[in-house]
Amino acid sequence: MNKIVLYIILSFVTLGSLTGIYYAWRKGIEREALMAYNQKQLEQNLKDQEALRKQLADINKKQEEFIKKNKEDKAKFGKKIDGIKNIIDSDGVDDRPASDILKKTFEELNKVPK
Repeated sequence: MNKIVLYIILSFVTLGSLTGIYYAWRKGIEREALMAYNQKQLEQNLKDQEALRKQLADINKKQEEFIKKNKEDKAKFGKKIDGIKNIIDSDGVDDRPASDILKKTFEELNKVPK
């Protein structure tokens, strides 16, 4: 009878050990898969961030070009208005009835912030 009890206890210990080893192995596999997944996510995140940095650099470059062009256009427009205003302000233009209206129009245009 002692042998049977010993075999039963030994089989439970063996079964418990095998079950523990199996679950530890399974957890190791899951942990490795999770680590591989996280690694791929981090790599993709870095690629996305680099692409975003490039897009932002392009946007900043285009914005600077736009601001520069806008300043140039404002300067050209101001010169054109000044030229037209000088023509209207000349002595030979005062005898026309529309010149007062044009003068007032250009004065209002000059008041617009540049």
